[in-house]
Amino acid sequence: MRLIFTYEYLNLLLILIGLVVIVFLLSKKFSKKRTMIFGNYEILEKTMGRKIFSVSIVPLILRIIVFTLIIIAISDPRLVYGQYVANTDFVMALDTSSSMLTPDFTPNRLEAAKDVYLEWLDNIEKTNIGIVTFAGQAYVKTSLTDDPNELKKTMKRVKLEQPAGTAIGDALITSTSLLHSSERNRTIILTTDGISNMGIGVNESLKTLKENGINVIVIGIGTKQENVTVYDNETDTNTTYAKFPDLDEDALKMIARETSGMYFVVSNKTALSEALKAGIKYKEAVISPTFYLLLLVCFVLLIEWGLEITKYRPLP
Repeated sequence: MRLIFTYEYLNLLLILIGLVVIVFLLSKKFSKKRTMIFGNYEILEKTMGRKIFSVSIVPLILRIIVFTLIIIAISDPRLVYGQYVANTDFVMALDTSSSMLTPDFTPNRLEAAKDVYLEWLDNIEKTNIGIVTFAGQAYVKTSLTDDPNELKKTMKRVKLEQPAGTAIGDALITSTSLLHSSERNRTIILTTDGISNMGIGVNESLKTLKENGINVIVIGIGTKQENVTVYDNETDTNTTYAKFPDLDEDALKMIARETSGMYFVVSNKTALSEALKAGIKYKEAVISPTFYLLLLVCFVLLIEWGLEITKYRPLP
């Protein structure tokens, strides 16, 4: 969020502030001269309830604030803030097969994807989202909900799953079932690093997707490097993962193309974040705060007036 305005009256503001300071100093000097007609300063100070020659800059600061706010108010101020908007319900389908433990991302592909998904959830509001995970079969983690806390808790609990394999077709069918009753645009965000080798075939799942008018954003995740061996905590074994890209890119591109979706291959968290944002629109909203600035001017003036007739009241 940022406040923008023209600088057309900047010179006027500087002149006014200078005049305020000069008038303030002159008034203090004049007030001091008037005080000289009294012989007993102690009695006068007790009567006034303050030090006669103490100089307070509070009234000066308040007057400078007033003039600054007035100049901003006449300088076409605009408060600009950005927000992600989507007339869409989403299902996030995340690969949880063993290859997602490959540590080419920090600490591995699965945890990196979860981190980016959590950031994405922070940027989108009032949108129904479901979570599906898949390895050798698909699992519904949460049905459509617009509760960000529930979605984040669910995403944080996602971990490696069995049986082995990558059931992309099952993930798409399961995600479709969550979106079936949605009356908005419907999109599946599929994130995987593998080839569909279990469950329903991709071609068969495509029919269901097209019948239900569902778009699919397909994200292939991983970097190009030689075979990597990592320790698999789930099975207490060492596993060697294939060189990336280990993707059936023809099939994944077909899914995106046939569903009017998009296809990405990402090799770092920044690219993954950008791919996720491609499914939603970033919109800048502009509001004019002029009324509120003038209201604030009135409030500051009331404070300054109240102080002027009480604590900082000039000598009679």
